[in-house]
Amino acid sequence: MSDSDLEQAIRAKFESDAQLKDAKLDVDANADKNEVTISGTVLSQDARTKAVELTKSVQSGLTINDKIDVKPAA
Repeated sequence: MSDSDLEQAIRAKFESDAQLKDAKLDVDANADKNEVTISGTVLSQDARTKAVELTKSVQSGLTINDKIDVKPAA
């Protein structure tokens, strides 16, 4: 799987999740290192946890660099 394939698979998971669909999340994958960095902002800790879990579900053994900020809506 290439970097872009991995990124697209993760973005598709985010798009299909109601909680994450509108989140502004960036995905940067390094398929050679089996590593993914997700960054951006979500509205709750639950959404952050969900993003990490969905990313892990795309490919086994992924190393996740979680750089997501939690900022509840004002």
